[in-house]
Amino acid sequence: MDSNLNFPSDAQQKILKNVKGLMVSRIIILTLLLAIAYIFQLSEKKSFFIPMTNPFYNFIGLFYLVTIVYAFLLNRVKDLRRFTFIQLVIDHLFIAGLIYHTGGKESFFPIAYIFTIIGSSILFYKRGAFYSASLSTFLYGFILLLQLYEWIRIPGQLVTPEAGQIFYSLITYLAAYYIVAFLSSAISEELKKKKSELIQKQIDYDQLEAFNRNIIQSLDSGLLTIDLNGRINFLNRTAEKILSRRGEELKNISIYDLFPKIAGVLEELKRKPSDFSPDYRRYETLLSNQNGEKIYLGFSISPLTDPEGSVIGHTLIFQDITRFKEMEDQMKRYDRMAAIGALAAGMAHEIRNPLASLSGSIQMLKSELSLDEQQEHLMAITLRESERLNALITDFLLFAHPPQTHRSAWEIGKILDETVELFIRSPAFHEGLRITRTHGNGDIEAPVDPDQMRQVFWNLLINAAQAIPDGGDIRIHIEKADETLGGGLSYHPSGRGKNWVKIMIADSGNGIAPQEKEKIFEPFYTTKEGGTGLGLSIVHKIIENHNGVIRVESDVGRGSLFNVYLPAGSEVGQTN
Repeated sequence: MDSNLNFPSDAQQKILKNVKGLMVSRIIILTLLLAIAYIFQLSEKKSFFIPMTNPFYNFIGLFYLVTIVYAFLLNRVKDLRRFTFIQLVIDHLFIAGLIYHTGGKESFFPIAYIFTIIGSSILFYKRGAFYSASLSTFLYGFILLLQLYEWIRIPGQLVTPEAGQIFYSLITYLAAYYIVAFLSSAISEELKKKKSELIQKQIDYDQLEAFNRNIIQSLDSGLLTIDLNGRINFLNRTAEKILSRRGEELKNISIYDLFPKIAGVLEELKRKPSDFSPDYRRYETLLSNQNGEKIYLGFSISPLTDPEGSVIGHTLIFQDITRFKEMEDQMKRYDRMAAIGALAAGMAHEIRNPLASLSGSIQMLKSELSLDEQQEHLMAITLRESERLNALITDFLLFAHPPQTHRSAWEIGKILDETVELFIRSPAFHEGLRITRTHGNGDIEAPVDPDQMRQVFWNLLINAAQAIPDGGDIRIHIEKADETLGGGLSYHPSGRGKNWVKIMIADSGNGIAPQEKEKIFEPFYTTKEGGTGLGLSIVHKIIENHNGVIRVESDVGRGSLFNVYLPAGSEVGQTN
């Protein structure tokens, strides 16, 4: 089994770094020894504290070679800890050889064991330090013992040292080795403990930072921070989504370029004292994103402070409230329509009764009296206008008090085809009109009132034909859609989480101006000569009663597209 698997990658990197440091230190010490020997040899001195003999140079050269072998094996060794341990043992043996070549008891190099003890404490902490001190004492004592009994001959030795001198030297270095081992191991253990605490704090800090970052990135509100100059320095994912811009594009951009109307709010905050605790305030602004779409944003601003409490910028939290604005406008329209309906429905009934009497009386007079040509013409105008007024009142009553909806499962395509067939044979279909009908998902059923759906399709076809009086194209398409609808009627529980039947009726006319598009479903609003302004209002009312949504897409000069969404399926809900 690979021994490296026993240690994490960062621990392996640390051991590798320590091994390289050990090898570099060894090279430095060997080079210093060689340089000292060479300098004193050039000065014609035979020795300083190192007897400069050929075996000494051979010994230094051999250990240079050993270090080169270490370097060659470094990236091939699997177990770095064992490799480090072997190097330290060989270092102890090398120092023992150096002591032998430099005089044994008279050598200055037993002190070199202090460096190996310190190195062992760094690499293997307390246990390594005391093992190193013990091995150093054993090797040095062994050399002294061999020298005392003359079992080895030390180069340059003339007189055999006495036993008392040997014992004194051994005790001195033994005490030094263990004192160094104790002190260095204590320092190493403390450093190890502090480093572990530092690593744990770093881990805790990283986890806390990741936790806070995930919270900020998971907010369903946009969040961005700016400095005192108004430069954006951070924004979360939701902010990027709302603004339809990437974070890299917005960083260091001025907030005043992004939100032109925010300057006054920031100036108001800057004028307030630093210890002022502002009440929560909500602001609204209109923004154009990169796609040219107008979106309403609701936002709040709060100061951003450093740990000392000094203001270093501001934090903006904002949401896209375009859908809520659409629903608010729609509710206002519902209120207006309800008020108008309640007031005018009674008036329409009161007008319709005398109008019927008036129309009947005129028809009787026309049949009983002898009228000249001019009187006949005036009588025809009177009857025609009374019929038009009666049709207007009928439409209005249909809008104000629509008949009860009786829904059942019907194929929408079949109802639409029947309505198109009737439209083609009606006077509203004029020369130059071309109708294109495409099929999306085959036969799609929806729970609808067929008569009211025919009224919807009829009014939309009439509206399309009136938009292209000189001829043009009317395109019709049906498909099944799985969309989450915003605006419209989607705030009803029944308007979410459904499959929809999507009916699209488009014309190639002049389109609708933006300021008119918001009013086309209001009663009595019309831009057509002779129009009543109730056709699209009736369509909207019927679609609403079917828990559906109607939307219009139009640009001036590019025609109009009406999208009708109806809940798909054969399940029939509550009758309205």
